[in-house]
Amino acid sequence: MATCSNESSALIGCMRARLARLECTDNVRKAWLFWARQFLEHHHAVMVDRLGEAEVMAFLDALPRRHDLSPAARRQAFKAVRFLLEDVLDLRLAGLEAMADRLRREAGPLILTPSQVQQLLACLEHSDWLLASLVYGAGLRLLECLRLRIRDLEPDRILVRDINGRLVRETLLPARVREPIRAHQEDLKLRHIRELAEGYGGVQLPVGVLGAPSLVRSWMWQFLFPGPYMGDPGNPDAPVLRCHLPEAEGRQVIESGARQAGIHGGVTAATLRNSFAAHLIQRGVAVADVERLLGVRTASTALKRRSRESGSREPGSAPLLSPVDTLAAH
Repeated sequence: MATCSNESSALIGCMRARLARLECTDNVRKAWLFWARQFLEHHHAVMVDRLGEAEVMAFLDALPRRHDLSPAARRQAFKAVRFLLEDVLDLRLAGLEAMADRLRREAGPLILTPSQVQQLLACLEHSDWLLASLVYGAGLRLLECLRLRIRDLEPDRILVRDINGRLVRETLLPARVREPIRAHQEDLKLRHIRELAEGYGGVQLPVGVLGAPSLVRSWMWQFLFPGPYMGDPGNPDAPVLRCHLPEAEGRQVIESGARQAGIHGGVTAATLRNSFAAHLIQRGVAVADVERLLGVRTASTALKRRSRESGSREPGSAPLLSPVDTLAAH
């Protein structure tokens, strides 16, 4: 039976449900659903179980004629189609991995030079500068940075947690940002005290955290980059709690800095994170150490983790210096 409108809608609905269980941004979900719809519409006359590598390639080849896409956007469309085929339709196509490698080589990550990062940061101030400096200086994903709480900051390191509050890795706390963070925390604490006196001061807790009702007002659970207070639309009696800075505003901070610095090409938080990795490797830092800081799980990082857990250290190992600490003062 040909892929009809109802069948396509059902597949998109199933894909939406599966994406909801993944830890990805709303923008990524929307983009993947858009490209999945485009793929199904492009092959509307093909039976679902006949969709294969040839259909994927035909769709990708048609994209430049229908959309003005960069190689990175074309790769994003491929990821969406692959998710539809493998995770929704449960189709296993041997040629997709080779296709992914080719698209990865074509797209390539956008890497800034240290001078460009310096220029971008010089265009930002206060908490905006701090956010961009942490993304670049600690190799954080944007959402990881926005979800940081007071409790996640230690004297020389950052504890990175997932959406449920589970610790997933540790990374550098750059020396350059330690004093600005301390001053930023003092301002936040004064505001928090005032809000507690006014009957507010509660904060949204991670999904997996349960505790006493007073926990939501604890200083240690407050966000480093606080956003607005939000209520629960489904429960009018629920307390109004503060959430972290919205992701869209975080993206805008970095994009605005890049625009003001005259850097073009779609600079994002991922660009700063990629630049963090590239600049460490260029300074001779082992790839396994960079992967560990980024939270990339490979055989080399697993081996290094077991070595640390057994108490061994590499000869001459020294604390890593964050790339942001090597920039000129700003």
